Amino acid sequence: MRRHSRRVRLSRVEPSALLSAAEADAGSLLATAETDWARPVPHCPDWDAAGLIRHTGGIFMWMAAIVTSGDRVSRRILDPAPEDTAGLADWYVQSLKRVLTVLGSAAPDSLTWTFSTTGDRRVRWWCRRLAVEVAIHRWDVQYAAATRGHPGPEPVDGEVAAAGIEEFVVEFLPGLVTQDEVENLAGTLHLHATDGPAEWWIDLDAQASARLQHAAADTAVRASRSDLLLWLTNRGPLDTIDVLGNQEVAKHWHQLRR
Repeated sequence: MRRHSRRVRLSRVEPSALLSAAEADAGSLLATAETDWARPVPHCPDWDAAGLIRHTGGIFMWMAAIVTSGDRVSRRILDPAPEDTAGLADWYVQSLKRVLTVLGSAAPDSLTWTFSTTGDRRVRWWCRRLAVEVAIHRWDVQYAAATRGHPGPEPVDGEVAAAGIEEFVVEFLPGLVTQDEVENLAGTLHLHATDGPAEWWIDLDAQASARLQHAAADTAVRASRSDLLLWLTNRGPLDTIDVLGNQEVAKHWHQLRR
């Protein structure tokens, strides 16, 4: 992925609020996964519910190790998740407690390694990454359960979703749109949240250059903050959003997968 030198303000959501949201979503993720460890997760086709818990708990341990050391850490050197589901929940809970303790005790603006494409090396970057990662995977496992008779997934918290939209647009989208296999994503795009502040104008022809702005665009996508984030990350049915203008962007957005 190409790296970018621009620096864009992080979400105004306080790191402590992001960590609290992550803790709540992580608990809901586990509670749903435990109802059927073998349940497939459609938006994470490589994993069933147990696999998603192993992945997410591993991410917790990885983040904690990075912020503790301040340096890049290979996931290969970390203790693996239990293969037996009997011990999986306890391992996941301990991994969650570890990352919340490490991130919660670190000064948000202290420096550490990150994989930011904009050069942001602050601990608060990981607070946002944790909250967004957990919220989306909580939605994933609840969506999977809903196909088997459970209630539908709860929306992503609006503030976390706004932070996730910002992260996706600023950190990931510029690299995604320049991939060789991506086609028919051109012109300008306006993302407009209908339930709170989150509005972005993006030039897809200029490495997805983005700015916080209300302005006319070739394509406009309007939805709640949660639905905008889910749409950006190829989740949720398209009928949860309004697409105005050039429909080709929405039609071909599924090409952008991280």
